[in-house]
Amino acid sequence: MLKAGDILRYYYLWARQADHGEESGRKARPVCLIVKTKANPPSLFLFPLTSQKPALEQLHLGISEIECRRAGLDHPSWLILDEYNRINADQAHDLTSTKPIGTFSPAFLRKAAVLIKEVSAKRRLRSVMRT
Repeated sequence: MLKAGDILRYYYLWARQADHGEESGRKARPVCLIVKTKANPPSLFLFPLTSQKPALEQLHLGISEIECRRAGLDHPSWLILDEYNRINADQAHDLTSTKPIGTFSPAFLRKAAVLIKEVSAKRRLRSVMRT
């Protein structure tokens, strides 16, 4: 059963790629499940993780070495917070597996959630709805 904070491998579709008509991610990358709705079927909100230093204009959160170990990530890594893919749990074709490769601590997840809430109050987050 997937839960918030789980790290999965997923063919993430960047918003800039979706803007150019692409429909699937180019490679499987780690993502963090931040929100899982209670709808039937549930929607999953997947935020990308990267080992490449993000651009200054991207809202991101640096991941500490200990959180990287918990998540099964290389250090340094960053969680991108200003865009996400939304999928229905029953249509999660682009997940390489439903078995998490790791998980973030509740404290780190709360920190990310607070930042997402703050930025969403000021500007619109980029959502790519995947089907």
